[in-house]
Amino acid sequence: MTSSHSQHCMACGSALLYSDTPIITTCHLCGGSGCSLIRCPQGHYVCDSCHGQSVLALLPLAAERVRGEAPEDILEELFGVPKLPMHGPEHHSVAALALLLAARRQGRPLNAVAVAETIRRAMIIPGGACGYLGSCGAGIALGVAVSMLTGATPLKGGERALANRASAAGLVAAGDGGARCCKRALRNAVRAGREFLQQELGIELPAPAAEIHCRDKARNRECLGSGCPYL
Repeated sequence: MTSSHSQHCMACGSALLYSDTPIITTCHLCGGSGCSLIRCPQGHYVCDSCHGQSVLALLPLAAERVRGEAPEDILEELFGVPKLPMHGPEHHSVAALALLLAARRQGRPLNAVAVAETIRRAMIIPGGACGYLGSCGAGIALGVAVSMLTGATPLKGGERALANRASAAGLVAAGDGGARCCKRALRNAVRAGREFLQQELGIELPAPAAEIHCRDKARNRECLGSGCPYL
């Protein structure tokens, strides 16, 4: 089975309910069982893997075609991947890739599996982590990018420290006081990531070429409206 909706419930399009009590449920697409705090009023459930499947399949090709130099510009290009939902865990990969690809554009070497591995690591961060874990995937994605750039592992003290500090900077940027908006959180975090890479890794990244304007206001029920810096 495939999803037919790119916002709200991917099975029927209904607005999702966010609870503080988990339920055991079955993925509408793959049939796998799971435990979720997020549910559809019609009883549908789509696991994180299925939620981003179609988008994640397109990201490697999109990554090879980016033309921007600044991570913010690359992020906007990646937002154009077909069927990218308004919200969802696939955004975590997009944030990490925007920084990684910007570093590559400035001559930072990456190995042949860097894009695929960045996507894999970022997809470990569950959907809804911003509210339920206090760890927005947009922020942690900065740690993923820095880990990839430095070759960090749990046994490398300096590299591990940098990755954690990058996540911390991203989380501060993503925690701007508004309700969830994956697009706004990624823009905030990637901007902080550009500054982090310059200050901590010496990777000089250009500022965005043009002012950023959000194209998704109509899709976001929790949009900040005039309070959003990207409208």
